[in-house]
Amino acid sequence: MVCIALVACGDLSLALPSSPSPVPTLARLPTVTPLLPTATALPTTPPLPSATPEPERLLAIITVNANLRSGPGTEFDVVGVVPSGERVNLRSRSADWFEVETATGAIGWMSSQVLQIDPTVADSVPQAQP
Repeated sequence: MVCIALVACGDLSLALPSSPSPVPTLARLPTVTPLLPTATALPTTPPLPSATPEPERLLAIITVNANLRSGPGTEFDVVGVVPSGERVNLRSRSADWFEVETATGAIGWMSSQVLQIDPTVADSVPQAQP
């Protein structure tokens, strides 16, 4: 049988070195497993409504100050005057007359003689309903 006796040391300061070590020592810390960030669920937002494609604008340029009429012909009343150089949106067509909408929102009819229209655009303008 072996007996080991533990004897208390009197002064621990005698066991420490008298001067600091020339090599710095780090205190030992317990190993820590880092916590990785977890994805948090963001509030769901409803999808944006799909944009309805705007129909292609069919444009013409007024070549001279011209009357805007209530119908497709000179026998219709003048409802306004559109200045030269203004762009108008072509809405429909009846023979050589075009129903137009001005930048101010006025709608009326103008003769093709006062409009500068690309021929391919003129062919794309729908016929007016009788």
